[in-house]
Amino acid sequence: MPASPQSHNSPLNGEGRALILVVERDPHVRALESFFLNEAGFAVEFSADGVAALERARDVHPDIIITEVLVPKLDGLSLCRAIRDDGDLRDTVLLVFSILAVESRAREAGADAFLRKPLAERRLVETVRELLAVKRTPREGEEGRT
Repeated sequence: MPASPQSHNSPLNGEGRALILVVERDPHVRALESFFLNEAGFAVEFSADGVAALERARDVHPDIIITEVLVPKLDGLSLCRAIRDDGDLRDTVLLVFSILAVESRAREAGADAFLRKPLAERRLVETVRELLAVKRTPREGEEGRT
């Protein structure tokens, strides 16, 4: 069985791993996500609700936020909108991962990608890697910015 999710104090550990903030209320899904993402070489932190996730994102500026839609206090779609409205966080990559068929609503809320549960290790890890690759590629017109 996978180890329980561990939190990291900084966005990157000594090895420079990308930090993923996962917003998920189900402890079994959190344990699987932690195992799969840590095995793939990512640093992972968890929040059980949208308000805590927004606060944590402001503290650590994760590379990617993966959120379920059905989380307490601030649902995942509202979290996406709040991230996009925050000047310091608006460029954070957002992946909505849900049992609900809400891909178009997730995109409208600002999600960069959507995955439908159930959890599939390979699909999750490949999607995260693809999103990180796109994030590291300069957007059109940004090459000369300082």
